[in-house]
Order: sequence, then C-alpha cells, then structure tokens
Amino acid sequence: MPTFQTDVTIIGAGWSGLLACKYMLEEELSVVALEKRDDLGGVWLYSDDPKIPTVMQNTCCTSSSTVTEISDFPMTEEMGLFPHHSDILRYLRGYVDAFHLGPHIKTNVEVRSAAKVDGLWRVECTNGDVYESTYLVVATGLVQNPNLELLDTALKGFTGKIYHASEIKIPLEEHRGQRLLVVGGGETGSDLCLEWHAHVRSIHWSIPRGQHFFRKYGKVVPWGKPQALDKASSRAMQTVIPFHRGKPGLSWICKWTTNGSLLAYQGHGIPEWRNDSAYFHFAMNKHGHVLDLVDYEKLVPKGAIASCNGREVTFADGSRHEFDLAIMSTGYTTHYPFLSERYRVGVQERYKYCLDVEDPSIAFIGLTRPVVGSIVGISELQARWVSGVFSGRLGLKSLEERRRETKGDAIRWNSYFERSSCRLKGLVEGYTYVDDIARKAGVYPNYWSLFKANPYYWFVAVFSPYNAAIYRLNDPRHRERAIQILEYHREGTLTPLHLLFLAFLRTIWFDWWINQISSVKYYIQTSRWWPFVRDLRVVRAANYVWCLPKRVLFDNKSLSPK
Repeated sequence: MPTFQTDVTIIGAGWSGLLACKYMLEEELSVVALEKRDDLGGVWLYSDDPKIPTVMQNTCCTSSSTVTEISDFPMTEEMGLFPHHSDILRYLRGYVDAFHLGPHIKTNVEVRSAAKVDGLWRVECTNGDVYESTYLVVATGLVQNPNLELLDTALKGFTGKIYHASEIKIPLEEHRGQRLLVVGGGETGSDLCLEWHAHVRSIHWSIPRGQHFFRKYGKVVPWGKPQALDKASSRAMQTVIPFHRGKPGLSWICKWTTNGSLLAYQGHGIPEWRNDSAYFHFAMNKHGHVLDLVDYEKLVPKGAIASCNGREVTFADGSRHEFDLAIMSTGYTTHYPFLSERYRVGVQERYKYCLDVEDPSIAFIGLTRPVVGSIVGISELQARWVSGVFSGRLGLKSLEERRRETKGDAIRWNSYFERSSCRLKGLVEGYTYVDDIARKAGVYPNYWSLFKANPYYWFVAVFSPYNAAIYRLNDPRHRERAIQILEYHREGTLTPLHLLFLAFLRTIWFDWWINQISSVKYYIQTSRWWPFVRDLRVVRAANYVWCLPKRVLFDNKSLSPK
C-alpha cells in the first residue's frame, strides 16, 4: 500500500477543511486534505440522495455574507446578502483556485482509521492509501449522523411515517395533502415549514424547549431599506451594548424587527414556544419569517410531545391531534469511528473547543456553534490559530494551564447557556469566543495603534459590522484591503448617532421595562379565560391592528429572495 508523508493531514474538504488547508500552507507546512465524496464542499455540495446529509434544494445562508465571508476572499455583490447553496459551492471552488489548494485535496478517499504510531499520525484509507503526518486536523463538520433519539422517546408509539430532516431535500409527492408534524425548533425546522405548508393539509410545529427567533432580513424603519439584521454587530455596538450580556438596550429592536411588536418576547410572543432563557443565552433561530405562517394560521405552534398512540399525538398542553407523518428536525451527533476512544472526547473537553488538551498535535476545526454569527467565522480563526501552533510560530500554555483553562471555559459556557438545549455542547457567544481565539492567534486588532496610524481607518474598523477582515488590520500588507472591505459592509448600517440613542435606552433600562410588560402578556395568554376572550371579534380586530407594523414592514413580501 502506498504511504504519503506530509506535515499535516486534514480529514474533510468542506468549508472548515479548506480553511485549514489554506492556513497550513501559509505557515509553509506540507498538507493533504482527504475528502470521502467526489468533490469538495462538504454539506454545501448538494445531493438528491437522502442518505447523504447535505443542504436542502432551496437552502440559503442564514447568516449574511458580511459575517460569513472569508477575511481575504470577499463574496461578490451578485451572491446577495444570503447566498443560495449553489453560490456558496462556487465561492468555495473559487477560493480553492485563488489560493491553489487543488493539488492538496484528494477526493473519493474515505478514512478508515487514524492513530498515533511512534509519534506520527497514521491515517489509513479504504482504498489502501496511507498518510503519515506530524499533525492531524479533523474537519468533518457538524452534519454527520442524524440524531434519532426521539424514536425511542417522544415519538415512540407513533405509527405514521417518520423522517429525519436529513432525508428531506424537497417536499415528497407521496405526502401531498397529508397532516404533518415537525419536531425541533432550529432553522432546518423553519425551512421545512416554509417549504411544506402549501404541500400538506396542515402543519403542527412542536418545539419542546421553546425557541428564540430573529428575522435575518427586514426593515427597521418604514422609510429605510431592508437590511441584514446581523450587521448590527460593530465593535462600537458591542462596547455600548455587549452581546455577552444579552444586548441590553437593543433586544427590543430584535423583537420589533422580527415580529413588529415590542411585546413579542423571544422574538415571537407565542406562549407555546416561550422559555426562561435570556436573550442571546439560547440557540437562535434566524428564520423568523416563518412566524408569518403562525400569524396567518397556516402553522399551529405546539410545545413538547407528551405521548404518541398510533397516529394520535398528545402534547404537553393536553391537546390531541392526528398526523400522517412526522419530520424530526433534531440535528446531528458527531462521531469519529476512525479515532480511538482516547480522542473521542466531547467538544468541551478540548482546549478552546479545538485542540486536544493532552495531545495538541490533533485539532478539531468547525465544531463550535455561535448563538449568532457564523460557524465559518469561527472556523477561520481556529484554522489561523492552529496552523500557527503546528508550525511553531505560536506557543501554547503548559499542560496544567490548558487543563485549568479548559475546565474554566466549560463552566463559563455551561453557566451562560444553562437554560439552553443540553444537546448543543459546543454553543458559544460567537463574538466573545472569536476575540479570544484571535488574541491567541496574535491577530486581535490593535485599535490604539490603528488610531495613531490613521484615525479614519480606526473609525471604519470600530463602526463597521463584524467581518473577518478586522483580523487583518494588524498586518500592513493587508490593512488597506481590509479597510476597503469593511467600508463596503458599513454602508447603510448604524451611525454613531444611532449608538448614542441606544446607549440612552440602555441607561433607562428600556429593555427591562418591556420585559416586565411582556411577562404580563404571557400571564394573560396562559390564563384559562384567555381562549374565550381571544376569539371575540373586537379582540381579533385589535390584534389585526396591532400586527399592522409587522404586515407592512417585515412579512416575506418585503424581503429580498437572497
């Protein structure tokens, strides 16, 4: 069997694997990326095969191009703010061509085992090839094995047809006109509801632990242009209204732009989907436009499932409904059958959710999930940091310090997300996490030096929305290009005057007062007498008027197709 020698072996040639490949080459390390499919792209390489987990046929990015694009490879304007998956695949192929990664990528190569032998990583493949290297990067992504635990729990006893979302690429013709139950509150669940609502007789959407919603695109004011709402992420905004503290002074505008109501707690104001988690302390569903289906009674919101008996499902609120099929939007589990048990530790047991604590010759890139922001932005900083560590340019703390810091990070993020889903162990507040990795990689912007060198550059850097180009500002070779990129993304975003207004709202505890009134709203909605009052003609008329801002400003008709 042929044996190939490199400094680094990368398993996976999706987005994270390509980033790792590029940065390893920048550090002058020899590298090979092994991809089991016949082309690069990972989950963005669409396949009709229900056995291959990929994006759905109509999937678009949920994070804007501003927060998603690679720092030194901007997305084109033609791709739009929320590119279709086919555009993303072309973008990744362009990235490979631009940085000459092609010769380092081997497709149709499936890894059978990866083990440490005499100080080297020995990767054996099913085709007989063997790769030996000093370092190993696992970049197989989050979309691996469908999570099917509901088959033995909530959906046990259900006799209708059951699918996992990974099997669904388009609405299936054999289920036209049937009664559909969607389970799971993530963005894939939103996609399923949006694509299937005109295909089936009815949809009930069960979200067991509640959900926070955020509309990815819309108008903030009637006279303004629709904009990507995750662009409200500048360094100035993060200072005035810290993300890690739940954006005090700004969560109200997230409710407003998602639902057209300041009292739409957690972005929806739907009692079945409420939980006790604070804003930004719970996984965020950025497909808030699915709420239009609830408002116009094309989708029935439900909480947890209590039990199933045949095709009848009983929910936690005591209601019972019959369904012909159920689709589980329950995510995936990560599994590394090619690694020994020693290296199959949970993401929180790795140093900075990335490097193995005891043996930092192996790294896992692309497994950290931000509550807002993009996985890609995190993957790029992880790749930059890890490549510097592998080349020896960047040092690491001692083993004892790494152990202590890893334990502290786990405690910190578990506390931060204590009311969030127990399944998502790699969840972080994205901007805080990325800044931490940037400091370790030595690329966190030196704003004071930038101000002394060029005050205008400093202004652009501080008031532009988050974009990975900010981590190019310390390098004079890339600074001017980085500023051009940031200037482009700053157009139409919040100005310093807006920030002063938001700072004022934070000072008067505006969010706190809104939350108190929202609690009263929830109390009324869950009172026994409310269903009788809700259906009165005068109350329905008042609700229609109340929802007018949402209908005018935020419904799907106001959105760009991208």
